[in-house]
Amino acid sequence: MKKLIIALIIVVMANQISAQNYKFGKVSKEELEEKFYSQDSSANAVYLYKKRNSYIVILGGKVQLITEIQVRMKIYNKEGFGWATEEVDLYGKSDGEKLSSLKAVTYNLIDDEIVKTKLDKDNVYNVKKSVNLTQKSFTMPNVQEGAVLEWSYKVYSPYYSAIDDIIVQYKIPVKKYETRISLLDWLNFNKRQKGYYPFKINESYTNNHDFNIRDRVIEINEENVPALIEEPYVNNIYNYAAGLQLEVASFQAPELGIYENYTTSWNEIVKGINKNSSFGGELKKIGHLKEDLNLLKSDLKTLPQKIVGSLEYVKSKIKWNENYGKYTENGLKQAYKEGIGNCADINLTLVAVLRELGMEANPVLVSTRSNGIPIYPTYRGFNYVVAIVETAEGNILLDATEKYSTPNVLPLRAINWNGTIVKENSSVDFIKLSSPKYATESTYLNYKINSDGLIEGSNRVKYENLLGIQYRNKNVNLTEENIMSSIEQSNGGMELVNFRISNLKNISKHIVEMYTFEKEDGVDIIGNKIYVKPLLFKAIAENPFKLVTREYPIDFGTPWEEKVSVKIQIPEGFKVEAIPENLAIGIKDNMGVFIYKINVKGNFIEVMFNLKINSGVIGASYYQEIKEFYKLLVNKNLEQIVLKKES
Repeated sequence: MKKLIIALIIVVMANQISAQNYKFGKVSKEELEEKFYSQDSSANAVYLYKKRNSYIVILGGKVQLITEIQVRMKIYNKEGFGWATEEVDLYGKSDGEKLSSLKAVTYNLIDDEIVKTKLDKDNVYNVKKSVNLTQKSFTMPNVQEGAVLEWSYKVYSPYYSAIDDIIVQYKIPVKKYETRISLLDWLNFNKRQKGYYPFKINESYTNNHDFNIRDRVIEINEENVPALIEEPYVNNIYNYAAGLQLEVASFQAPELGIYENYTTSWNEIVKGINKNSSFGGELKKIGHLKEDLNLLKSDLKTLPQKIVGSLEYVKSKIKWNENYGKYTENGLKQAYKEGIGNCADINLTLVAVLRELGMEANPVLVSTRSNGIPIYPTYRGFNYVVAIVETAEGNILLDATEKYSTPNVLPLRAINWNGTIVKENSSVDFIKLSSPKYATESTYLNYKINSDGLIEGSNRVKYENLLGIQYRNKNVNLTEENIMSSIEQSNGGMELVNFRISNLKNISKHIVEMYTFEKEDGVDIIGNKIYVKPLLFKAIAENPFKLVTREYPIDFGTPWEEKVSVKIQIPEGFKVEAIPENLAIGIKDNMGVFIYKINVKGNFIEVMFNLKINSGVIGASYYQEIKEFYKLLVNKNLEQIVLKKES
């Protein structure tokens, strides 16, 4: 018995010694010596400890929401250095949110000694993102492979009913996670758990002595939370992260005689936004536009002319300052006068112009791809505005913030599931933001193969709709030499000549890219045979879908199509010994199709490749079929033509 007691004491003491101490500054040598995370050896960094504590108090006679943050992070290698930067969004103007009590230390193990490097306060930066948003950021000093980082701070906010989303899961693992949110019992919150990783929420009550009422306490305590696994064609990975959203639904304080409801329905949300002086109120302030409107009315006669003319007029008058927001920043008149504004300044001006030209036009509330998906009635879920014109032929979406946009072709940032239409009478409707116009890339590739394996040819590529916007934004400020160099680098061994781009700045026409090229080592010569992959650099050589299973939707943004037409001249003295077989496959429910046709006509081989995806977003239930679809597609792309020298 005595031996058993001694053994138990030893076990307890060992557990106490090995128990992790997460108090700030108590970084251990064992943490610094750790070479990889035992739960995920592929992790470049890990949150050893992530803590958040939010509560409401009275300070200086004002109600304040205080949020305390503490982080301890391990950096395993250079690929993890990007996690050494923290960015904190602070809302409001001079009387808005404030960050204080910042402490930040980097720990490195050098010659078996723990060396500390404190963050210099001069290396904390403020970036004004908009009138009502400032981002405070800092990067930890002296970060080396194997370092442990610690920081903590407090955010004081007068917006006590606006609780930031509680994020439980990140792109790196979390070893230990703690969150405690104390909510005044007067405030009723809609609580929405999201993500695919399950976590437990504990709820209790405690006394709030500042207000002499109860606090509703929400706690989340997790260990070994796995990293979010990214794969191509994911909208915003944090849309699928485990987390909790809290949005105030009502304020019920019988002691104060206050009974107010907020987020009750989409109709109430839209009515509230439309009544705001920086939204619906601004649509009535169009006196500064009257002179221009008279000119537009005399010049624009047909419906297409009015739509395109209004879009281009607003683009020419107000440039986008790259700030988001559902409410105007400067107001329509000031934005027009200064020639710059946020997305609401610009697209509410567009709505006003369209209405004055006699069209049924309305604003559309949007949550951008980086902002998440507003599934439930919400004020906070929207951060962007576009315009819609409703015609007998159908709805037309417009965005004048994007220099190269055209009717029904929005920039990718705004293509995020559904938009919420705000009508003049404050009624509500919804519209899919994905364009009915396919993003299309059409390639016409002609080449010949010399007997020594040199490929000489020409290529003509046409980019349409969203691909046109993306091409212009990427290349409009580059020289032709830079664009040529980029194409050559992405297709090793290719040399371009006679390069030309048409319609780069003329958005009324499609972009056309043309060049001739030479490519060495583009084929394999073995004995008296030449082996060539017919699509050359246009071949899709790798399946982007590699996960065994996938929980996230496959998000292409918009329906799209890639068409490649190839004509190959057979080298003199050679004949075709073998060619790939034709193939036509589809995805169920008409989600997509792949067609590959090849035939020989005289001295030429003709190949037709067509890949078409008919939905901008495809649900995760289709993943296995999409994965197999791409597997067959890639295999077909890699098949070769065999040319044999005639004897």
